[in-house]
Amino acid sequence: MLERRVVRGRSTDPLDRLPPNETGLEVQPTRFTSGMWAVILFISSEAMFFGALFTTYFFLRSRIPEWEPVFGEKPTWQVDPILGVGLPTINTIELLVSSLTMQLAVNAIKKGDRRALRNWLIPTIVLGALFLIGQGYEYTRVGFLPRDGVFAAVFFTLTGFHGAHVTGGVLFNTICFYRTLKGQFTARRHLAVEAASIYWHFVDVVWIGLFTTIYIVG
Repeated sequence: MLERRVVRGRSTDPLDRLPPNETGLEVQPTRFTSGMWAVILFISSEAMFFGALFTTYFFLRSRIPEWEPVFGEKPTWQVDPILGVGLPTINTIELLVSSLTMQLAVNAIKKGDRRALRNWLIPTIVLGALFLIGQGYEYTRVGFLPRDGVFAAVFFTLTGFHGAHVTGGVLFNTICFYRTLKGQFTARRHLAVEAASIYWHFVDVVWIGLFTTIYIVG
């Protein structure tokens, strides 16, 4: 009796099955890998989480007759001004700029430029850390605690959860930076960098919503 030979996998090189690339850039085999789908599902769950928090905020705001932010007499976007600019505004600028530098880092590794990736990750991490320092400082200066009314409790809940996500993003970017130093990313393999970028942009968008809702709408 002849032994049947079992052949596993495909005999052709996976690279041969890729569509022709006319961009001049070396790209990953497919954008929506299982890892990328995992990132998309994770971000979707986080969007639902913050959507629930925003819904709670506006529900309470519409139901409580004497809803009033407790920032004092200052315009809410100028709380604890530094050089004439409110600290929340400074934090917003920091996140916006960090989102730009993060995207530049992704664009760099797509071109296979690991050095530029490293250089753009540095300001991204620094700006994220400055945001956290600014938020911590703001907590010591707003003049109220979570127990001081419904608005105070919701304020610390929303900004606190967002700060926790920023912390996670800074750690994620720091891991990418460390791996970059180890030479682990290429133009074809950089899913972790793209995942960190998507997460960081999401954190930025959430903050814009928080800034508008809490400090401007009130």
